[in-house]
Amino acid sequence: KVAVYGQGLIGLLVTAILSSSATTASLSSATFGTITVFDSLSDRLAAANRIGASQALFPSQASESGPFDVSIEVSGNSQALQSAIDNTSSGGRIIVGSWYGNADIILKLGIDFHRSHKTIKTSQVSEIPAELSALWSKERRFALTWELIRKLKPSRLISRSTTLDEAQQAYESLDAGKEIAVSFRYSTS
Repeated sequence: KVAVYGQGLIGLLVTAILSSSATTASLSSATFGTITVFDSLSDRLAAANRIGASQALFPSQASESGPFDVSIEVSGNSQALQSAIDNTSSGGRIIVGSWYGNADIILKLGIDFHRSHKTIKTSQVSEIPAELSALWSKERRFALTWELIRKLKPSRLISRSTTLDEAQQAYESLDAGKEIAVSFRYSTS
């Protein structure tokens, strides 16, 4: 059982990768039984259902639908990270894909957490762990990325296309959760 916390563009792409039914030679042969996603916006939950989530739920439903073997937090919300920690099985793994910048966040890591043998792992995109660098060259990572782009067609998640003159409004709409992904049209004149 896998949970994905946050269904903005990154969360939707994570969900699409996990729910992808075809296995290619370069992808792991592991399959995921249930993919449950959480977001506070119904449009994002509907998009997650369309791309293959088993369940798309509001955050308040997390404790009723867990525990999960793996929880992936990509919401950028510390409450979602706490929910991921709280609703991951003993011995399970929490992957933090969000970047909190310099913000201090408060987490409850008391006795229940310490006795649970859960692992918290961070995800970072500009570098890979040293132990994997011999296997995953830059060329191999790029090849896999392009393979996933062709397979998943992330452009289908674009909810608005606009010009650069309207960039401020587009970013405000993204920030307010009114859009999932915005593309910009460039003038060639």
